[in-house]
Amino acid sequence: VDALYQMDRLDEAKKWLAVAENEGFSPARIAFLKGLIHSKENDNPAAISAFENAKRIDPTLSQAAEFHIGVSYMKDRKLDKAKERFQAVVQHDALSDLAAFARQYQSVLEQAIEQDRPLRLTVGILGGYDTNMVSKPIDAAVAGDITDEKAMVLSSSVRLDYVPRVDGPWLFNAQAAIASTVNSRHTHSHDSSAASFSMAPGYNFGSFAVNLTASYTNALLRTDPDLSPAPDSSPGYKRYMDYWTFGPTLRFMANQNNIVEFFGGYDKKKYFNQKTTNPESIRDSEGFREYISWIWLFKENAFFNLRYDFNQDRAEGIYWESATHRITANLSIPLFSEETAKGVGQLNLQVAGGAALQDYRYEQPYMDNEGNPGMIKRKDTLYTGSIGLSWAFSKYASFIIQASRTKNDSNIPVNRYERDLYMSGF
Repeated sequence: VDALYQMDRLDEAKKWLAVAENEGFSPARIAFLKGLIHSKENDNPAAISAFENAKRIDPTLSQAAEFHIGVSYMKDRKLDKAKERFQAVVQHDALSDLAAFARQYQSVLEQAIEQDRPLRLTVGILGGYDTNMVSKPIDAAVAGDITDEKAMVLSSSVRLDYVPRVDGPWLFNAQAAIASTVNSRHTHSHDSSAASFSMAPGYNFGSFAVNLTASYTNALLRTDPDLSPAPDSSPGYKRYMDYWTFGPTLRFMANQNNIVEFFGGYDKKKYFNQKTTNPESIRDSEGFREYISWIWLFKENAFFNLRYDFNQDRAEGIYWESATHRITANLSIPLFSEETAKGVGQLNLQVAGGAALQDYRYEQPYMDNEGNPGMIKRKDTLYTGSIGLSWAFSKYASFIIQASRTKNDSNIPVNRYERDLYMSGF
């Protein structure tokens, strides 16, 4: 039985296990091996029962049985119970090799228990400098009298995550968040805030998991709905957009270091206080959205993420009807060794980049660089890139510094712009 277990020939091992049980051969040892086999099959409740039986029959197996019971509880995400069992291993014989292993597991569990709390509050505040907050066009001929495009910016956010521990295969998580952006200039047209809510109940099938994701965002914009507001206009925040999205997410691990995720859902956007004079410019839209995402855990505390998105906006106004293809990549790498990070906190390099190709379905009026009017199907290609450092100097806080660049290439000159954003905060 032991040899077959080591060779992962578990079905054969269980046949000989049944023979040994019928013959009454070495009951404690057979119960222990039974626990190991169940553990390898991820049947953790059965494994725990077998190990408990083994130590009851033969107390000399208690320390080893407690250790494997701790591992089984840990695999079942019952972290507090696992910690208790590893403590029992240490108390049984503090100088043994098993006790040394148990201490290592206890250290890992303490971090996991901290991260596994059902409620988590995250507060963020970042300040910085925006070189083109109003998306001033690159071509001076179409930029007109747009000025004061450079401004200081303050971005604040509060997020509450709820991820309860659910026994068995069921999954659930929910999130509520509020975010705000205020600027030193154009405050009466560009200051904004947004509240969002999402939940994702799901089921873990073992080799893959499925979640049904649903979210709602309500965005407010400080704006005057008049097409030509008075110079002394000082409007308050007004309802700007409601955004709903829902659909199933399929997630599976291709192997120990690679996670693949698929989403297929539906988006709906409703705009308010729109500055429009014709029905062709109404932005209200709905449409399907899909993405596929690959996460590569190539190193401890490091990852690479590549993602492709596609969405359609079937807008009420034909000038906003479009299809978008988007590719993004994200990389996070720890810069300090594990030993250094224990003393001063981990420093991570974070690099991101992407490109989005947006094709509009219908022709719309435009002006070229020389002011000549015409009709054209708008095509935009938006490039984004950022690089930053995140220093987790405390158990509860990180310092972040980041520089990002945005460039939009469009066949309509007034929509071509470049923007740099420099931010830092906690």
